[in-house]
Amino acid sequence: MNPPATESAPPDLGRRARAVGAVLWASFLAAGVGTMFFFAFISPDDLLRGLPDNDMFDHIGVYTLGFFGLWLLSALSASLALYLRGLLKP
Repeated sequence: MNPPATESAPPDLGRRARAVGAVLWASFLAAGVGTMFFFAFISPDDLLRGLPDNDMFDHIGVYTLGFFGLWLLSALSASLALYLRGLLKP
């Protein structure tokens, strides 16, 4: 007979991995709120108006680029704050 299977606990994440996870999660939430706030006042049509007519960008593309841009900006800001605090070292 086989012994009963025991559940093993997931490995404990290190300090740096927890800091990176916190940065990514917090910046994701901030980018979501920032995207909703930004596009509540600015229409993608206003941003696309200056571009030549082509099929490279549409509303979803503008929303996507805006979200990822805000996510990157938020992640850089949170990473800088943790770095200056001494919690995230290279």
